[in-house]
Amino acid sequence: VVPPFEVDPFVLGLDFSPDGSKLAVPFGFAHAGGSGVEIRDATSGERLATVSANSEVRTASFSPDGRLLAIAQVDGQVHLWATEDWREVGTPLAPDRGFVLRVDFSPDGRALAASSADGTVSLWDVASREAIGPLPAATNSWVSGRFSPDGRRVAALYDNGRALSWEVDPAAWLQHVC
Repeated sequence: VVPPFEVDPFVLGLDFSPDGSKLAVPFGFAHAGGSGVEIRDATSGERLATVSANSEVRTASFSPDGRLLAIAQVDGQVHLWATEDWREVGTPLAPDRGFVLRVDFSPDGRALAASSADGTVSLWDVASREAIGPLPAATNSWVSGRFSPDGRRVAALYDNGRALSWEVDPAAWLQHVC
């Protein structure tokens, strides 16, 4: 469908922009020029922009409205970039739980789930950069967390084959309590 283009080895978490026109491709594991994310045209493969990072990037995720790109680094930080002009927005999120394996925005774009190498999934308020809290780790193993399409749950899949799901919507909590 698209002519092949070369990317770095060990890309674990590329992401399409919401409109499907762009592809975020992390690099850094074996890249001579440092670490970061290349933004490619999804049709031609042409490089549109490069976002630099100070640590290896394993995964990236566009916000649902396409205005932000979250990049997860092996130093345990998550950086948010404005896609309009490719500038960093605010201070990094620091789950401080080992390197970040995956990031996923909630469907409304207000929260971000950061999956870490210690088995936790940390939830963050995107606007305030405040931690909402970590979901309990089921095991001390690698985890990949993701929001459900309605944003009410976060599912976590662990490298030992175990999977868990948590309700994260406060309205759902009130239904259980009241």
